[in-house]
Amino acid sequence: MLSRTSVWRYFDIWLVAAILLLTAYGVLMIRSAVTGAPAFEILPLRQIQWAIIGFVVMIIVASIDYRVLTSAQWYIYGAIVAGLIFVLVAGVLGNETRRWIQLPGDIRIQPSEFGRVFIVVTFAQFLANRRHRIHQFSNTIATLVYIGIPIVLIFLEPDLSMAVLYVFIWFVMIWLAGLPLSHFAILAVMGVFTISLAFPFLADYQKDRIAVFINPEEADEEALFNIQQAEISIGSGGPFGKGYMNGTQSQLGFLRVQHTDFIFSVITEEMGLIFGSTVVLGLMGVVLWRILRVAYISPDPAGKLIAVGIAAVLFYQTAVNVGMNVRLLPVTGLTLPFVSYGGSSLVTLFIAIGIVQSVLMRHRKQEFG
Repeated sequence: MLSRTSVWRYFDIWLVAAILLLTAYGVLMIRSAVTGAPAFEILPLRQIQWAIIGFVVMIIVASIDYRVLTSAQWYIYGAIVAGLIFVLVAGVLGNETRRWIQLPGDIRIQPSEFGRVFIVVTFAQFLANRRHRIHQFSNTIATLVYIGIPIVLIFLEPDLSMAVLYVFIWFVMIWLAGLPLSHFAILAVMGVFTISLAFPFLADYQKDRIAVFINPEEADEEALFNIQQAEISIGSGGPFGKGYMNGTQSQLGFLRVQHTDFIFSVITEEMGLIFGSTVVLGLMGVVLWRILRVAYISPDPAGKLIAVGIAAVLFYQTAVNVGMNVRLLPVTGLTLPFVSYGGSSLVTLFIAIGIVQSVLMRHRKQEFG
């Protein structure tokens, strides 16, 4: 019989190395982004603290058999929904949204951030349990109800970008599970109808962001300002950048929220295309490759779906964040994974990697039974 610790020989060092390099790169760029802003100078140190916490939690999560989590599917799902309801009732209000729960010690957690990881785990088991019904349209409706409850609660915060992320998770995972193309066609029609119904209920700032993206010529200068500054930052960086902490748009304060939403612009301006954006996107490519490798070799349907779902989260957030920085997509609140500042976001991403490691470490038959 194999020893308990034998599964650790499958632990993916390359995956961990890639996320640690991304996180370290992020800390350096956060330091540059907050230079000259005394109120934010503590953020790099806080990000390091969150990274250490995240790393420890990742190791703990990896040591736990992921099937313990999938067996608790409904309890975890209930906790996700309960957390989102609590935010709507008693959450902290900020920037016209109610997304956070305030904890002692000036700590805020965002339930939807944790939910994006754990909804992958619960939905993977939900699909695995019902895989023999995947061709039934009633099952497709059941999956929509399952994922739709947290989506509606997130939409009411309001947090449109996170709600769309959950939709993307549903789409990728159910597609991998084998949903018939005919169902997708019906769902596409339903989606257009749902969007037309939901649009009037968007917050004013969300409508403004969409309007600015669709028709920037008629937008006022204030609405366009940060988008234009991001374009200038990226366009002026060139192949090698202006040098660390030497960016004009970032260091002179023209670019706003540059340590979170627009950190990609800071990276490209100061470090350039070669040592900035290419490095970051290359490392993210390595992360996605290693996670999809886990999906490929996992014999367990739930484990396979978990890995793909987490890869979908990272891919979507990266694509949307970069897209809004280069003006290909509307501005959203989604940050660049492992790079942008944010405690809840960073810790939950480390948890996600821990879950992937747990799937990988137990993919062989002798550790699987």
